[in-house]
Amino acid sequence: MTWRATRPRGQRIPTELWQAATAMARVHGIGPTVAALKINYYDLQRRLHHGAGVRRRSPPAPLFVEVPAVALPPGGSERGLVELVQAGGTRLLLHRGAAGVDELLPLVELFLRHGR
Repeated sequence: MTWRATRPRGQRIPTELWQAATAMARVHGIGPTVAALKINYYDLQRRLHHGAGVRRRSPPAPLFVEVPAVALPPGGSERGLVELVQAGGTRLLLHRGAAGVDELLPLVELFLRHGR
């Protein structure tokens, strides 16, 4: 902040800078704004809540998404690729050629157990 370098010690932050900080907090959240600008969390929170239209961050993405099973045609001759990704980024790629679902299921279970 240029203002910090030029202000007399003990001078309060000008209103226009607080307005800019509250606008930034509405977009990025209070925590990241406080960290970036090095201002008091509670002062910013108070000013933000006194203003109109406080936006909340969108809820976090779910950690688990259930996908319904797809029925295989009779005979199970479909080929394809199945990719499993754990939260830590570990991936398992299964190329389903001649292997049946019964043969792949133990691999999936082992992969899921390993990630716990």
